[in-house]
Amino acid sequence: MSGAPRAHARVAAVLALAAGIGLAIWVYSQGEVEMSPMALRARIEAFGWLAPLGFMLAAALRPFLLLPSWIIMSAGGLLFGVAGGVLWGSLGFTGGALFAFGVARGLGRDVVQSRLRGRVARIDQYLRQQGPRWMALYTAIPVTPLTPVHAAAGLSGMAALPFGLSVLLGFVPRIALYSFFGDSLAHGDLRRIALAAAVLVVAVVVGTIVARRYFGDDSGGDDSGGDEAELSP
Repeated sequence: MSGAPRAHARVAAVLALAAGIGLAIWVYSQGEVEMSPMALRARIEAFGWLAPLGFMLAAALRPFLLLPSWIIMSAGGLLFGVAGGVLWGSLGFTGGALFAFGVARGLGRDVVQSRLRGRVARIDQYLRQQGPRWMALYTAIPVTPLTPVHAAAGLSGMAALPFGLSVLLGFVPRIALYSFFGDSLAHGDLRRIALAAAVLVVAVVVGTIVARRYFGDDSGGDDSGGDEAELSP
């Protein structure tokens, strides 16, 4: 990208970032945003038949609203049940991931591209070729931070379509876990709530182990195996 297209991409990214910040300021100006799935459900229910749209916007703009992802995912189960929570949540969170990806690409990809040499170039090449598989697994693990990594993908050479499809695939199981928990809260059945909580705890523990195994810092290891060996799961 060069010349006018690059400038247009940068302007679009700045405008999108400003719009997200502006919307967050407006939301908080309407009153305090409580950090609980039940409070978020009450807020979104006020949208009436537009509740799915309001929920998807909350999921997409979550970083600006300073809401943890698990609160929104659980609220989806409270609002729409497991199936609806997965449907609307996957669309909303994927939109948010693409938003972070696009803003980062518009603001910073040129800077990264100008420094593509040596190890950085090999990492960039790996992400172009193997990044979608890696990103799907990373997104699916219920304990991994989302926005910083999705934005970092925008700085890499990964194409937008494979990125979007991979995070969508990863979000489905992650959101299903929290939607099941939220749906259980909506039913008020203590046995069901206990089951959902147990499933969630097991998933978080297993996810933590997997995250440390696949995405942990291995800088102390032997570098002789090459960059691709270090990056591959």
